[in-house]
Parts: sequence; structure tokens; C-alpha cells
Amino acid sequence: MDCKQIQYQIPAFLKDELKSRDLMRFLGHMEICEDCKEELTIQYLSSEGISRLEEGKTFDLDRELKEYMEQTERGMMRRRNCILGFVAFEIVAIAMVALTYIYALL
Repeated sequence: MDCKQIQYQIPAFLKDELKSRDLMRFLGHMEICEDCKEELTIQYLSSEGISRLEEGKTFDLDRELKEYMEQTERGMMRRRNCILGFVAFEIVAIAMVALTYIYALL
């Protein structure tokens, strides 16, 4: 994905609306692209910071955005591990059915 596509996805990322595949690409791109990280920071400030300032609340933008991205990445890893576990279970189940069938033929 190019920067324009990634930057288009920032609002969906901030609303936690990206699908797993897009989320993986988004996070990977953010690790290497300073321009997109800067745009993410600006949009995060726009969406979160302004409302907090209006409420009189203080915040640490850099820390909170970093925590949000880390939390999202951990969630992505949990989803990936669940999928891998399910696939492994399915492979074992299919192998057991195949072995049962082969054994019955003997």
C-alpha cells in the first residue's frame, strides 16, 4: 500500500474499524513511514486532543498514541494466534479422519 491509501485508512484505524489484513498492512507501514506516522499523530490530535482540551483534561499525546498502537498490535497478534490454533486443530482433525478411513479399509 502506498502512503495515500494508508492515510485514507487513518480514521478507520482510530475507530478500530480496519479488517485484520488491512490492519496488519497499516501497522507495518506505520513502523517504517515517518510521514504517515506524522499524519496519524495529527489526526489523533484532532479527534482526541481537541475534545479533551475542551473538557479541560490533560493528556500525553505521544504516549497515548503509542499505547493505542501497541494495544492494537497485541490484539492483532492474539487474533492471528487464534486463527493459527484453529487451523492446526482442523489439520489434526482431518488427519484423524483420514487415518480412521485408511484403517477401516485395511
